[in-house]
Amino acid sequence: MTEVVHIGSLTDSVTISETGLAVIRDLSFDQWSSLMGTLSRMDTAFQFALGDALNYGSTKYGERYSQAIEMTGQSYQSLANYAWVSKAVPIDRRVAGLSWTHHRVVARLDPEEQTRLLKIAKEQDWTISALTEEVRGEPVTKAVSDMIPVPSGMTPKDASDVLSTAHACHTLCDSCPFKK
Repeated sequence: MTEVVHIGSLTDSVTISETGLAVIRDLSFDQWSSLMGTLSRMDTAFQFALGDALNYGSTKYGERYSQAIEMTGQSYQSLANYAWVSKAVPIDRRVAGLSWTHHRVVARLDPEEQTRLLKIAKEQDWTISALTEEVRGEPVTKAVSDMIPVPSGMTPKDASDVLSTAHACHTLCDSCPFKK
């Protein structure tokens, strides 16, 4: 396994390669928990990083997508989306803790409105749907915690994620309200 990335303070315990993650040394629960948070943030970082790299390459070398498609294995549309969002929402306007998709939702807005909405989305833990509704000028729906009781030990965002996953599942029983 050819190592690609060391993870934060776990450099002697975990490596990531193109084919997966290898745990070399046992992790404490806190280390494992930190690892999970880091990995989830890497998804957003990956999308922005590809977009930023594409924009740099375009400025520096003029060529863009044919080489990038070959080098990354990503589709043209994915690369174009990454580059567009990265250019429309520069790094100094991005908000840590929000997904790349949150940023995509505000990318067509003017810079001040992007900043305002991303700040509110972070502070109020808005889902992508809530942010989309706000951008469209529709009322923001009630928080999940206002619609249903959130189980003990879960945040409203966790509960929303569970419901979204259930909604997307096609193997639910016939009486389930989330069945498509």
